[in-house]
Amino acid sequence: MTSLVFAVFALAHLCLTLWLVWLAATRRSAHTWLLALVAAGLVYDNGIVAVGSTIGAGDLLYALNLPRFLVHALVTPLLVVFAVGAARDLGLGWARRRAVRAAFWLLALALIAYGLATEAVGLTLVPGREGDALRYSAAESSVPIPSVTAIVVLILVGAALLVRARSAWMLLGSVFMFATAAAPSAPLAVGNLGEVALIAGLALTAWKAGGAGTPARPGATHPSR
Repeated sequence: MTSLVFAVFALAHLCLTLWLVWLAATRRSAHTWLLALVAAGLVYDNGIVAVGSTIGAGDLLYALNLPRFLVHALVTPLLVVFAVGAARDLGLGWARRRAVRAAFWLLALALIAYGLATEAVGLTLVPGREGDALRYSAAESSVPIPSVTAIVVLILVGAALLVRARSAWMLLGSVFMFATAAAPSAPLAVGNLGEVALIAGLALTAWKAGGAGTPARPGATHPSR
């Protein structure tokens, strides 16, 4: 049953990825492409957990689980860049400044470097089960600083969007993600449900930032281009 839950999560992220690819292509929005990349990584993350029991413990499943950790280290910090891009599209003046956007990019790159150094280098995985789901997880657990930092940034930018642009989706998704991740002794499925809510909230933010679903006219200007 647990494997089925992760399969549903993977399907949800796949649907969100396809929607985000459509939004990014029609709006020609670079930061929405980054969000689509994060969503695609979560398709893989949940999909591997969903099929873990079918594959069985061993070298193959071990190798397939390694990219799950690289996904979180490499692409999750890109949500910081999406946040400032969405804020710019929704009219927040501070997000239009090049220095601010550069600072968000530098933060994202710093988080990626930190994640690779602390979460990927020397990574050792051990098998574990959650219900009938089989996966490999880190032998030594630690606070995922890059992911936590990215969520805090999303909450802060989301609060600004709620106040200044009357857009609550980023804040709602981020707070839900933070709450599920912070729940003591919560199973993996709870945190992954939070990821679905987070990406859905950010996708809705991208949709609103792009004109409430109305594709940009060919040749029309757009703040994110």
